[in-house]
Amino acid sequence: MTEPQSPRENHREIAKSKISRRKIIDAALREFGQRGYEGASTNQICLSAGISKGLLYHYFKNKENLFLAVCDRCLDDLWQFLDLDKLRSHPVDDGALLDFYRRQTDFFSTHPDHYHILTQLLSSCPSDAVAGMIEDKRRVFRERASVALRLFLSRSSLRPDVDKELTLQLLLELVESVQARYLELIFRRHVPAELALETMEKGLRASLDIILYGILQRENERKGEERCV
Repeated sequence: MTEPQSPRENHREIAKSKISRRKIIDAALREFGQRGYEGASTNQICLSAGISKGLLYHYFKNKENLFLAVCDRCLDDLWQFLDLDKLRSHPVDDGALLDFYRRQTDFFSTHPDHYHILTQLLSSCPSDAVAGMIEDKRRVFRERASVALRLFLSRSSLRPDVDKELTLQLLLELVESVQARYLELIFRRHVPAELALETMEKGLRASLDIILYGILQRENERKGEERCV
């Protein structure tokens, strides 16, 4: 009959289990980030983590579940970096909005594997078996990624005829497009990060100004200026 573990031994086993699981996720994050879901090899993940395949499947049922765990890790790392609680407790003007996306883009540029995995999360699904879980993570990602814009719009005086949800979607698509161009400069064209970030900031600021404040002068404003000349 096996003797029950002491509290100290039990604590040691729990700590060891957490370390093993983290090592697997660290290795899987690199593998999925660099090779994509389809190209990722569980054999290579085991080799990088220094574990047996049996231990991998002790913690994760299959490759799909491992990918889901890696997605959770990427999302957690991003939210911790952005500090959303701090954002909610401060005024969100257009300067704070720009800073939020500047920091988000800075995170992606310094964590390329995270960026590639989250891109995969939004664009594909490993299998029908995990489709529901993938969609739930996509929803969480989109909700959190849009929190700065939602706060900005909720605290701004908008024209009564403006559809807030439509405006939100347009702004999100705009930001994602500008960010993607910036990250392409770094990852594919190997432009220095500082220069690429400057390019992204100019594009993002100009695009936000256009959508938030417009480019066409209203007829009554134009006539008012003509009378003043």
